Amino acid sequence: VCPAQSREAVLHFVSRPAMDIEGFGERIVEQLVSQGRVHTVADLFTLTEDELSRFELESAKPGSKPRLIGKLTAAKLCARLAAAREVPLNRFIYALGIREVGEATAQVLAAKYGTLDELMAADEAALMQLADIGPVVAGHICAFFAQPHQRELVARLLRPVSEGGAGVVPQAVVTTAAAQPLTGRTYVITGTLESMGRNEAKVRLQALGAKVSGAVSAKTTALICGAEPGSKLTKARELGVAVLDEAQFLTLINPGLATPV
Repeated sequence: VCPAQSREAVLHFVSRPAMDIEGFGERIVEQLVSQGRVHTVADLFTLTEDELSRFELESAKPGSKPRLIGKLTAAKLCARLAAAREVPLNRFIYALGIREVGEATAQVLAAKYGTLDELMAADEAALMQLADIGPVVAGHICAFFAQPHQRELVARLLRPVSEGGAGVVPQAVVTTAAAQPLTGRTYVITGTLESMGRNEAKVRLQALGAKVSGAVSAKTTALICGAEPGSKLTKARELGVAVLDEAQFLTLINPGLATPV
């Protein structure tokens, strides 16, 4: 794996939808990789406060003198790395950077298999039985876990610290009826939402048990309508499908909602 690939893998791994390890910006990651301190994402968990304190922060202004991270910030970064060892399984799957496995697909995989071992043992035929997973994505998932270096990386991430590993412990996704009040409902999203991107909105709906479709039909429960909607709004009105604005959508994805629309 070349340095550029390592850099992108690390930035993806620490990003908010993935492991959500705040503080590891492009400048710090670039130094860690270019200086050979970090080759894979598992190396992040071996960083110490002392060595981190000597790396440079992003400059506040272009052309200004870079500042060292310092002991206080280094301690915070190490604390965030330690906290990230317990992470929801869906976010860990997404963090691995499997080709074409986004947040929504990672959520589906975590809900179905419950553990990474179960997912790694699944074949393409089994994966294709899941919602939104076709032959291409199923092939990418199986190909990823078939590569020896990827399996070794996963093993190192999951291996306890006492045994020389990163000590990451993915948490199973609990999918009870109470946790998925939108089961059996189908939603379509159109337009631009101010509070979040459409992919995040899709993930939030799927996490509550809903199905998210790309087209409005008579079976659609409701159309979630953001700014500047397209032809889907016209189609929904023609079919008499309920239309929710963004405020109603935000109420909808509240897990405490007793009677979802």
